[in-house]
Amino acid sequence: MSWRLALLFFVLAILSRLPFQTENLWAHDSVLYERAIDRFSPIDQQPQAPGYLYYVLLIRALVAMTRDANRAMTIVSLIAGAVAIALLYLFAARLYDERTGRISAIFLLTAVTFWAYAGIAYPYTVLAALTIACAFAFWHAATRSGGRALIGASALYGIAIGFRSDLAVFLAPLWLIAAWGRRLGAAFVGAVVVAALFATWYVGSALADGGFAAFSAALGEQSRFVDDRYSMFGERGLSAIGSNIYELARFVGRATYFLAPLVAAVPLSASARHIELSDRRRALFLLAWTLTPLAIYVPIHVGEYGYVFSMLPGICVIAARGAIALARGSRLPQTLPWLVAAVALANGSIFLLSDTPLSATDVIRKDRGTIEKLEFLQTAIDLRGATIVTAYDALVVIHYSMEHTPGYGDHSVIGYDPANQPIEFNFGSADCAPGVGPLQGCAHSPVLAVWDDLVRVRGDGWQEVRMPHGSRLRIARNAAGAHVRIDGLEVTLSR
Repeated sequence: MSWRLALLFFVLAILSRLPFQTENLWAHDSVLYERAIDRFSPIDQQPQAPGYLYYVLLIRALVAMTRDANRAMTIVSLIAGAVAIALLYLFAARLYDERTGRISAIFLLTAVTFWAYAGIAYPYTVLAALTIACAFAFWHAATRSGGRALIGASALYGIAIGFRSDLAVFLAPLWLIAAWGRRLGAAFVGAVVVAALFATWYVGSALADGGFAAFSAALGEQSRFVDDRYSMFGERGLSAIGSNIYELARFVGRATYFLAPLVAAVPLSASARHIELSDRRRALFLLAWTLTPLAIYVPIHVGEYGYVFSMLPGICVIAARGAIALARGSRLPQTLPWLVAAVALANGSIFLLSDTPLSATDVIRKDRGTIEKLEFLQTAIDLRGATIVTAYDALVVIHYSMEHTPGYGDHSVIGYDPANQPIEFNFGSADCAPGVGPLQGCAHSPVLAVWDDLVRVRGDGWQEVRMPHGSRLRIARNAAGAHVRIDGLEVTLSR
């Protein structure tokens, strides 16, 4: 285990990600975090409950220096992603050996979605860095006599929960493994430390949100929202499991790509199984770390690509063990560097050269397209008041068109969830009064614009406009009086 090599991985991560830093807020939650910088209020979705207080305080401190919320959040994403890669090398080398550490770090360095998220205004590389740091601390505690290491790991765990509250569940089995066999006094003190730091985060969040009643209401409201939309414990029942598994497979698949066969090699190889099971405590630790998030993601909710960064570091370690097993099984151990290089280059090429979701091309297209589309809508009088339909980016459009300086036009925005029931309305010809929107039959101009590249348009009179970096607007002019139906990822215009 070399601290110099860890530093090299950190520097490589920074340099490889700097060219792909985004300039604009990425998505819905990015806007909520930006609003939380001015006023932390989960009851008002600033940000969504439970609020992630320590992350908000961190970006608030950086905004004081950068004067730019997006830049503050992308700096955190960049540094946290690099720290995660360096820490994974150190942890996997400690868990297994130097070779496993190097390969694990290379796989995380070149993971497609992890590369992309190091440049956007989201907190998920922080999730990865914290889960690796806590796992490292818990394994150190599990393999050392005495209780000081457990107490220190418990303190790190309690602090991490203040950044990402889901870690309270995801890392609980690791705390139990580390505490198993310790003196009762050390385990008790460790538990008290975790409880005290959890309470510190909870009380701080409640006081910042206007009191315990408001914060409790925010938690309850968010829980009900998740249950109603995504959870097997809500209205959807067991059918939610299928949807969650599909989304989880999609997110994990795009995070891993060519790592998947290497992961499969571990249970399929008899020699690999024998080696892994020779230390059952280590095998249990790695599996608990990697798989515990499934207890939330499958029955309740897996929101988007970044969620699986709680699992991705463990998957990279398992894939590293699979690569070693394949090279050993081929009786040509000298092929290992070539195998690792081939997988890393294949995954890196997907990010750098392809046009798949969250590739470099896709990230730049979406990021630059935000302002390019709004600027295009400033090029004609009727476009300046266009009604914008968007499935995913309503808050981003509102932020940059109305709340940001400079603003871009006076647009009505129809934001919708494709999973909801269809929306139908007649596109109005009268100007909108205060408190009245397009769904009530009014419009600032007779122009309808579909924002998201993924949304399909049907009917006559659509014009597609390509932006300089590849994003597109679909525009229907003179649409007053037309019937509009929005159903999933499809907008139909009937004149």
